Amino acid sequence: MPFEALDPRDAGRLEALTATASGAHGPDPEACESVRGRVDSGNVPLLLNEVRYALERLLDDGTTHAIDVRAIPLGPGEEDRLLDALGRGELRAEFDSLGRSEVQECAYPGVWCVTHYNEAGHVAGRFLEVTFTPALLASPPEDVRTGLERLAAELAP
Repeated sequence: MPFEALDPRDAGRLEALTATASGAHGPDPEACESVRGRVDSGNVPLLLNEVRYALERLLDDGTTHAIDVRAIPLGPGEEDRLLDALGRGELRAEFDSLGRSEVQECAYPGVWCVTHYNEAGHVAGRFLEVTFTPALLASPPEDVRTGLERLAAELAP
């Protein structure tokens, strides 16, 4: 049944919304408004449980995990509901490196929301990382080596 995630009373309104009979002038705005935000993929609780199991693995054996939020089919408003459920923690970093990116600790330590923006300022990618330290915040060994060499040169007599 194609309307399983909807309240059964919404099925008729959704059919009116998607009707494309000849002579139709597009979706009925009133029908659109009546179901807006009510289509639910059911993926938010599944993603939250995936995060929970990832936290368990992180603590058990150090395994990190990443979820490409934009690659998961979500209904209208579900991405916001997911982020609201994860909350905001104390740490946040924003930087520009090949575009603006933001790393926000969630209310659950070890869970990070990493968002990349395009030139227009719109979200280009959003990932949930379950890790002790997000990869974007870690200094690559070659950068550390270059920094050490530069510091050593500056301290040389």
